[in-house]
Amino acid sequence: MRTVWTIAKLSLRLLINDKLAFIWMLLMPCFYIFIFGNVFKYESDRSRFRADLGIINNDRGILAEQFIKKLQSENISIDTLKSEPENPPVRYLIIPDSFTTVLLNKEKITLLLKKRPDSDPEAEATAEMAINKAIYRLLADMTELSLNKKEISIQNIEELDSREPLVKFTPSYSGKHKIIPSGYNFQVPANIVMFTLLVTFIYAGSYLMEEKITGALRRTKIAPVTFLQLFLGKLTGVIFIALAQIFLLLIVGRVVFGVYYGDSPVSLVLLVFAFAAAVGSIGLCLGFVVKEEEKLIAVSIILALTMSALGGCWWPAEVMPQWMQQAAAFLPSGMAIKAFHHLISFGHGFEAVWPYILGLAAIAVLFSVLFAAVLGKLVRD
Repeated sequence: MRTVWTIAKLSLRLLINDKLAFIWMLLMPCFYIFIFGNVFKYESDRSRFRADLGIINNDRGILAEQFIKKLQSENISIDTLKSEPENPPVRYLIIPDSFTTVLLNKEKITLLLKKRPDSDPEAEATAEMAINKAIYRLLADMTELSLNKKEISIQNIEELDSREPLVKFTPSYSGKHKIIPSGYNFQVPANIVMFTLLVTFIYAGSYLMEEKITGALRRTKIAPVTFLQLFLGKLTGVIFIALAQIFLLLIVGRVVFGVYYGDSPVSLVLLVFAFAAAVGSIGLCLGFVVKEEEKLIAVSIILALTMSALGGCWWPAEVMPQWMQQAAAFLPSGMAIKAFHHLISFGHGFEAVWPYILGLAAIAVLFSVLFAAVLGKLVRD
């Protein structure tokens, strides 16, 4: 065991001595998490659809006053205007001077909503919906007062609005709460997966390439090291690189970005170790397949970014085409992202993530066997 650990520590030497490692393992992931976490958080924030609406009230009657009061309870910000300004706001509503009189006479009247061509369509839809709702509520109050043969007055309308609603609407989730992950809950696991792929592929391959060039692997023939010790030492070393990356970002994600990792820490640990083993074994195989360092770095970056994109690290898997979702199911990046989301965003436990852990473990075993075969051939030659 001591020999295995000694070989593993040699694998970590390249990472420790590289001055850029700190940037790629911590600074760049945190930068990406912060920037894109806020972008996707903004995209999913329904409060951003709050619309600004200017109102020119030319009526001053009781129904215009009640109409504006009902508008104020909607998801809009109202700015009262005295007249049409020279530089009009994005959108504004004009209430005609005969608004109250016409409605009391049970006649039709038109409200004019003016808007600039550059107005935001989502905010525009929010404002139009708020106006329509306020109209319906006002007409409903007038209808009920008329049916009950009551005077249409401010006091009577306010009494209707203040009473207990006849129908209550209570939304709730049926089963587990499942939404498309967004904000930091999406970006922390996404960047853990992407940067673990990048860092592990590059450093695992670079270390093996360095040993091939310097002849260190050939010298193991005369060293008191068995093939099993050599194999386990190399594999353990790159797994430690991946684990260092993952646990570092997990801590930052919890402490700095406030991401909660669910109620199943055992599942999280098993997932992390399975993913680290899968990525580490693939990285070792890359070090044997690619012969030149420049090509190794290029292939590692391209492969890591491609796997990240197809796996759902750049965007939610739910918005990807069907063929990409099917491809993600066979990639370590796709399995890891799915499992992370089950734990973080959906509140599931081991019962939901064990298939992904098993899949990652199968990938780790497959590429470990391939690495062992290539390593054995290289040592024998």
